[in-house]
Amino acid sequence: MSGVTLRARRRTEQERVEQGTSASARLWAVGGGKGGVGKSVISSSLAAAIAGAGRRCVLIDADLGGANLHTLFGVRRPRRTLSDFLTGEVAALEDLFVQTPVPNLFLVSGNRALLEMANPRHGQRERLLRAVRDIDADEVLLDLGAGSAFNVLDFFLLASRRLVVVTPEPTAIENAEHFLRAAFHRSLRDASKRSDVRAAIERVRDAGGSRGVRCARELIERVREIDPPAAKPLEDCAARFRPLLVVNRVETPEHRRLGHALARRSLERLGIALELAGSLDSDPNVPAAIAKGQPVLQAYPVCRFSHRVDALARRLLAGEREGAPRRVGAPTLARKPPPRAAEPELPLLDLAEPGAYLRRCREVRGLDLEEMFERTRIRRLAFIEGERFELLPPEPYLRSHVLSYARELGIREASLLVQAYLERWRDAGR
Repeated sequence: MSGVTLRARRRTEQERVEQGTSASARLWAVGGGKGGVGKSVISSSLAAAIAGAGRRCVLIDADLGGANLHTLFGVRRPRRTLSDFLTGEVAALEDLFVQTPVPNLFLVSGNRALLEMANPRHGQRERLLRAVRDIDADEVLLDLGAGSAFNVLDFFLLASRRLVVVTPEPTAIENAEHFLRAAFHRSLRDASKRSDVRAAIERVRDAGGSRGVRCARELIERVREIDPPAAKPLEDCAARFRPLLVVNRVETPEHRRLGHALARRSLERLGIALELAGSLDSDPNVPAAIAKGQPVLQAYPVCRFSHRVDALARRLLAGEREGAPRRVGAPTLARKPPPRAAEPELPLLDLAEPGAYLRRCREVRGLDLEEMFERTRIRRLAFIEGERFELLPPEPYLRSHVLSYARELGIREASLLVQAYLERWRDAGR
């Protein structure tokens, strides 16, 4: 990226901060345990599809031991890469952004990694994780390396969209299951740091004898038997662990059924409820695009692979409200799942204090601000609820924020609420 372009981009970002329109990116991670299953091809193709949908996208080559995304985009080997950030020679990840041939898509390369960078130290890894969270973009994709090293698992768990790629080969299936098991156990570590949870786990292990715990689900069930309150944090972590399965290089009807079979087996053996995101057909245009040094969607936009990846990207961008990926099975952590509670009724519309009304609706839904941020990606929800008009962005942005927030809460009269909110905003002299 040229100095002029970078300075202009920084000015734009500063304007966003001053206007209150900056928001954290949604993070995606593409892993799978085994090399050669097509993670990098899928990462680059998904990123191209997302950018084509009008989202500002950053693709990070987090495979520090074998980075090759620059080759897939036909980009000259970048002079500065993640190694320079990890060693401190580059202060900000944005200084590593390289514009790809795909408009709206930037690459952070992991090429030219020093040998020790394949397994960065704890401090380096934490610094990189923090920097990834702070990237100013709409979507950030992490293309992970093979295996189940802690740095790979931590990147995978950092994301809200966690894709696991598998091919029909037995070795790929076995490695994907191992990756899922390791990631699931890793996801429970924060809850396990609590003294009551840690003590309950130790009691389970001491009482295990020959009945050793075979999977994380069984561990949670045993903890629930001896200390139900201690099991709750573990159950919450398990409920948030929702990986998405992508079956690549599908050639036969049997291959197409593989995703459902793996999801059922994952539920039975590991206690993990996979969401089957989709299957990608084997397509000769994929290696042809790689040979050209172009993303498949750019080189062959009308081929089967491109159509399926574009559909997958749009489905995942839309989220649960608009055609979510089909979930196969459901978590069975409880022997008898409780009956589904009825949706709580929202308070009567209050146009006199629209900000306070938004807060009351959120509280009735049983949601906190952090959860609403995850759903809306809007940073200033507390200021919106508190009607801190002096800290809110200009009218076009504010209108969009309030409308999105109201709709996410399920407020039917969202348009009326937005109108009332903006009238109060104007009366305050903003």
